[in-house]
Amino acid sequence: MLDPGGHIISWNEGAQRLKGYSESDIVGQHFSIFYPQAARDSKWPEYELETAAKDGRFEDEGWRVRKDGSQFWADVVITAMRDASGELRGFAKVTRDLTERRMAENALRLSEERYRLLVEGVRDYAIFMLDKNGNVSTWNRGAERLKGYSAGEIIESSFSVFYTREAKAAKSPEYDLQVARDQGRAESEGWRVRKNGSIFWANVVMTAVYDDGGGLQGFSMLIRDVTEKKKFEDALQSLNLQLRDRIDQLAAANRALSEKSLEIETFVYSVSHDVRGPLVNLQGFTRELQHSCEELVNLVENEPGIPPELKERVQRIISVEMEESTGYIESAVLHLGNIVDALLRLSRLGRVVYEFQPVNVRALVDRIVIAARSSIPAEQADVTIKNLPTVVADATALEQVFGNLVSNALRYRDPARPCRIEIGGSTSADGQTVTYYVRDNGLGIPANMLPELFRAFRRFHPESGPGEGMGLLTVRRIVDRHRGRIRVESREGQGSTFFIELPASGAAEQQ
Repeated sequence: MLDPGGHIISWNEGAQRLKGYSESDIVGQHFSIFYPQAARDSKWPEYELETAAKDGRFEDEGWRVRKDGSQFWADVVITAMRDASGELRGFAKVTRDLTERRMAENALRLSEERYRLLVEGVRDYAIFMLDKNGNVSTWNRGAERLKGYSAGEIIESSFSVFYTREAKAAKSPEYDLQVARDQGRAESEGWRVRKNGSIFWANVVMTAVYDDGGGLQGFSMLIRDVTEKKKFEDALQSLNLQLRDRIDQLAAANRALSEKSLEIETFVYSVSHDVRGPLVNLQGFTRELQHSCEELVNLVENEPGIPPELKERVQRIISVEMEESTGYIESAVLHLGNIVDALLRLSRLGRVVYEFQPVNVRALVDRIVIAARSSIPAEQADVTIKNLPTVVADATALEQVFGNLVSNALRYRDPARPCRIEIGGSTSADGQTVTYYVRDNGLGIPANMLPELFRAFRRFHPESGPGEGMGLLTVRRIVDRHRGRIRVESREGQGSTFFIELPASGAAEQQ
């Protein structure tokens, strides 16, 4: 309660909680203490009392001040209190804290304004409202740009004007409205019509809008022009069909190649096996010829009737010329036998069943290097083994790969300098592949010979020792069956580095 002059004469617990003053603090004070300085300077508290006294009641909303100086948004009702004779006895004052409501109202107003500005400013999307019957009630710039109608031309028109003749005949507009009514939302894609009669492929989202009581107020529409996306999807579908046809053709070609490869491998195996028998016989006949020559020499030496000059000639023919000829035959037979063995090993590569399992490559390479050191003096080769990650592969096949590369590095070392070999590897950043390398400082490979490197019977330094030219072809076949890749970097006179890239998790051809 206030006295006629505006001084506080009573104070309740609600006032104390809201304003922060105790009854002893505030009783007797003028009620203007609750107003901001600007309101007091403008005599607003006095105006409120004058109005209440004149009209009997005054209500207002505005900022008020607590004891601690903080402000809150208040709803204030001041009622004049008069006695039976009509004389003013004071005022009853009721104050409510509406800060949260005001903040919510301001936030809602700001949100609505932002939404309006956003919708109005959007140019790439048509955003507008329909009433309950499907007539356009709002229209944004994006809708004008997309459809070609101004707001004055289209508002209050049925949204069915945007549908093609065929869609309208099929009752598509009515169907879309009904789905949005029943389900709250309808989304579709299809051809839509602009004001000038041109069509575009549209993505349409229609959402039902309800009031607080659940009554349908209308529909919001969001339309995007996705014609380019439609063209892209159609082109992609066409390409997918073409790709499927090409895959079928490639699969058929692969089957044919696989069958042909199997025929070739079978043929090589058969021929190699058939050649093996005559080679064994030829080796036997060569030894028999050598024994016969020895017997003939003994007979000539012990025959008294043969002149010394004839004996000497016969001995020279048998001991020198025949021995040299049989030596050539033995060497040729041995070389041909090695080629046959290599062909047999190569033919078996396509048929052997690999056992894929984690391989300790470091231990495998250690064994290969130890075995290689036993065949050459240790001072002729300095072998450095670095990091060698584990890989899922066939251990026996992988040992063939490293064994062949290390053997070649030793065989084709440069006699003019100490042989150095480095073996290492690393895992890719994504963990999908492992790349190993075998690097040497040997004779190197001429640049013009690199394209021939992985073909059969290709040898670039035959003076460095025996060989059939099948080792690197075997290595490549093994790497191919592991779904890997092999490549080489080499400079003549400086050395070579072979790189083997394999799937880390054994994503190889499990056959």
